[in-house]
Amino acid sequence: MDWTKEYFDDVYLKYFLLPQNEERTKEQVNFVEKFLLPNSYVLDAGCGIGRHSIELAKRGYRVLGIDSSPLYIKFAEDSKNALNLENLDFKLMDMRELAFKDSFDAVMNMWSSFGYFDDDTNEKIVSNFYNALKKGGVLIIDIENRDYILKYFIRETFKEKEDGVFILERRKFNPATSVVSTHRYIVGPNLRKDYIRHIRIYSLTEMINLFKKFAFKNIEYYGNYDFEKFHIDSERIIIIGRK
Repeated sequence: MDWTKEYFDDVYLKYFLLPQNEERTKEQVNFVEKFLLPNSYVLDAGCGIGRHSIELAKRGYRVLGIDSSPLYIKFAEDSKNALNLENLDFKLMDMRELAFKDSFDAVMNMWSSFGYFDDDTNEKIVSNFYNALKKGGVLIIDIENRDYILKYFIRETFKEKEDGVFILERRKFNPATSVVSTHRYIVGPNLRKDYIRHIRIYSLTEMINLFKKFAFKNIEYYGNYDFEKFHIDSERIIIIGRK
């Protein structure tokens, strides 16, 4: 069963996407921009509501944002139209079915939008990204660091939102598959939902080998958006490779 179809809904939009502040978005896009040439054509794969795509378009880049959620693509389209950004497009599209060839100067997959599926499918997605890039194009993938997650593994969290909604998360790790499964309960006035999310978490070694498998070159990696050198306690893996 594809858990992503039920998981990314209006509740996730309200409590997990909309609260992302503008400064964080700018910080993330500042990082990406260091790897872009002027007039680059960028694919934002797993764009969600388009916050990175929109910020890049504001800076003059041509951008295509894709996501498999009709709700999020509609939200992103409305935001784009309100800003009159003619250098930006959004399309309803699944990363697993990406069929572009030599089309983009850069492909970015930001904020833990990778690892949703089994290993073969995740690898197919990286292959799709490679095919979508022009020669010399750059791939940027931003995920959580497996070593950090396991060292500081949090089995349960409980949060109360300002509108009286409570969010409980219970996590389990499967060492055979390197998958973290999170059972999320959201309860409030006239609201009760629960979801299960499965994320394949990767070590830096695994990500480097994955990039090498698909012939990416000049591989770089960092521990955060400030270009901090990666170490075992880095919360993120931001890895970059060129076609």
